Amino acid sequence: MSDDPFGDLDAAMGDSGPSTPDSEADATQEQTTETDELPETEQEVSERSPLEDPAFEFDETVHKALYVLEAVAAEFDDIITYDVERELTRDHGLKNVKKSELHNAALAVIAEHPDLIVDRVLEQRGIDDE
Repeated sequence: MSDDPFGDLDAAMGDSGPSTPDSEADATQEQTTETDELPETEQEVSERSPLEDPAFEFDETVHKALYVLEAVAAEFDDIITYDVERELTRDHGLKNVKKSELHNAALAVIAEHPDLIVDRVLEQRGIDDE
């Protein structure tokens, strides 16, 4: 398990720079390192503490761009940081809560309620659907 939540961000974003002997050597080293890592066993997964370990590794995530109004993005960040994360740590004793875990949960909740998304888009356009 990596403690660096952004450890593989460069790899996830793709390398757009020119290929150099050093970068090729780094890529070979990364491939060697990745293949040397053993997959998690069920025992290792079961040894995780749900209070101390995130639900999934950062390496399992993908980076997606969202285009939102600045005010909505600020409100979302405030709610995630000051309401959700605080409640999880203070009221439920969770440690090591990662932003990727919070963002995944937020999008999963939204995905479960597409009707609310439809309602909000109609509202944003000033369309009364009732």
